[in-house]
Amino acid sequence: MKKLSLLFGTLSGATAGYLLSNKKLRDQLAKAKDPEQAAKLLGKHLQKDGKKLAKHMREFIESDEVQENMTKAKKYASEKMKEAKTELTKLVDQGSTKAKKTVKKKATAAKKQVKKTVKKASTKAKANVKKATAKAKTGAKKAVKKAKSRVRTKTRKLS
Repeated sequence: MKKLSLLFGTLSGATAGYLLSNKKLRDQLAKAKDPEQAAKLLGKHLQKDGKKLAKHMREFIESDEVQENMTKAKKYASEKMKEAKTELTKLVDQGSTKAKKTVKKKATAAKKQVKKTVKKASTKAKANVKKATAKAKTGAKKAVKKAKSRVRTKTRKLS
């Protein structure tokens, strides 16, 4: 609804301005006998003035000054586009360089951490092997002692 009221307000303002600026139209509308004739008169004037306005606009756009300014504007826009493109390329390059450095640092740190973890695990495994070996030795000694005490042979003394 807001758009519709804005449209009506704009059209009524433009029509009022047009009526106030065109004395001939005001006089003809004052002499009109019915609303239909008034609408026809208004349409006729709008069509005639619209053609004039379009002609003036075409002349203005095709003028040398406007064409020169358009050329300048196009040139300026293309220069700014090139500048923006180069700056964007620089930013992307900087970002990729930083990303590469960060990846290298993180890879090195991960490698160190893996080595450290492997070394820790290796040391722990060696300690466990030593403990297991020591336990096995003591267990074997005990087993040998037990076996010796059970196996006693009877020997005769010779006189």
